[in-house]
Formats: sequence, C-alpha cells, structure tokens
Amino acid sequence: MKQPKEIIPLYGRVAAIIENKIISGQYAPGDKLPTEDELVTYYGVSKITIRGALSRLEESGYINRIRGKGTFVTDSIPSITQTVSSNLQETIQLAGFMNIISVEMDVVTVKFSRTPKDICNFFNCSTEDQVLRIQRVISPGNFFYYYDNYMPVSYADYFSVDEIKEKKSLQTILREKMNLKVTKGDMYLQALPSDPDISQKLQCPSFEPLINVQTQFWHKDKEPFELLNIYFRSCYFKYKVELDINLAENYKEK
Repeated sequence: MKQPKEIIPLYGRVAAIIENKIISGQYAPGDKLPTEDELVTYYGVSKITIRGALSRLEESGYINRIRGKGTFVTDSIPSITQTVSSNLQETIQLAGFMNIISVEMDVVTVKFSRTPKDICNFFNCSTEDQVLRIQRVISPGNFFYYYDNYMPVSYADYFSVDEIKEKKSLQTILREKMNLKVTKGDMYLQALPSDPDISQKLQCPSFEPLINVQTQFWHKDKEPFELLNIYFRSCYFKYKVELDINLAENYKEK
C-alpha cells in the first residue's frame, strides 16, 4: 500500500520564505516585521495562513510577538555570512574541506533516481538501466550541502564508504586508483523549491528556495563520467559576476 504524499500547508510555505529572509539577513535581529494585514496583502493569502506562519516561526525561535507593539525578529538569531562566489567550481571542491555527515552508496535503476531524464540524456541510457549513486551530506559546521552523484556502475568497485568519508572528492579517488582524468565539464545553476526529502537532509522547511548546481563531467573521447547535483539553501549563497564596463560600452557602440 502506497504511503500518502506529504502535504505542505500554505502557512508552512509562507513561514519558509520569511525564515529564509531572516537567515539571509534581510530581516536583522530586532527588526520589526510587517503587520499581519501587510503580510496578507504582500503574499496574497488569508489572515489565518499568516497567523499560522507566524506561529510556526515563533515556535522555532525566529520571532517574538508582543501584544500592542508588533512582531520582531529575536535577538538570538546568529549573524550569517553568505558565501560570495565568482567561481562555481569552488562549490564543487567543498567536499575536501568540510565534514562529511552521512554517506549512501547504491546501484540504482535510473527511473528511481532524482533526475531520471537528466541521467538518461547524459549517459545515453534508458530508465531501466542501472547507475552508481553516491549521496553525501557535507557541512562546514552551521549549514549543509547535499551532494548527489551518479556514475556508470563499472566504477562501483573503486569506492568504499570509508574512502568516501575521507574528505576526498570522488574524482580524486578515481585519479589515484585508475589514473582517470576529466577532460570536459558543463555546469548549470538553477533555483528550485526544496522537496521534502531534500529538506530533511538540509534541515530546512519544505518548499524553501534552494540553489541547485548540476555539473556534468566527461573523460577520454568525450565519454560521460559523472553527473553531480549539489543542493544548498539560497540564504547562504550569493553569486558574484564582475562586469567589464568598457566591454559593455564598446558593445553598445557597435
């Protein structure tokens, strides 16, 4: 018998958005939040929904509601320094510098993976084929990154759970064991809402905005080697792009 799917109430989604703003510093400790009526207008939901969201935030210790004065961010919220990156490759390399919390390594059928269409397109396989899947939760101390790796099944014999916990990248392990060299890679960056199972791994509310970095690697003769998805909370991340103003002005003149 199938288990019923988790239903995320609307007030939970609103609470997740406000929590994200608090963690990212858009609302600082001690700041007064908008009134219930203002939140109703802004989010386009009922007052019951807003009150449910505020109750959840209060229970979680993010806000204090003071009768006659309003709703305030608690002073106990720690100041979060966002990771500002101009090179997404740095994110891929984080595994070598952080604590690996948990590891799951399985050979799975593609159709049961998180991104079956992406896997089929990349490895040129069907949903009935099998792939090696390695899942890791990696933490610098106060927040989490969820790594979801897919590789050909033939690489399964080169990994052990103990090795994966040694703070080495999977590519480093394969390079040491079989002299494997990556020759090409493509990277995609997107924002998406957190599914319940990812929320559990990242310890965040379901439907909270996440950053997803998907990287596809090839080796020798463009043979597909690895598809990697990294998920992390958007409130901890900013992507920096330096603009060449002179180049932009020259382009406009053309």
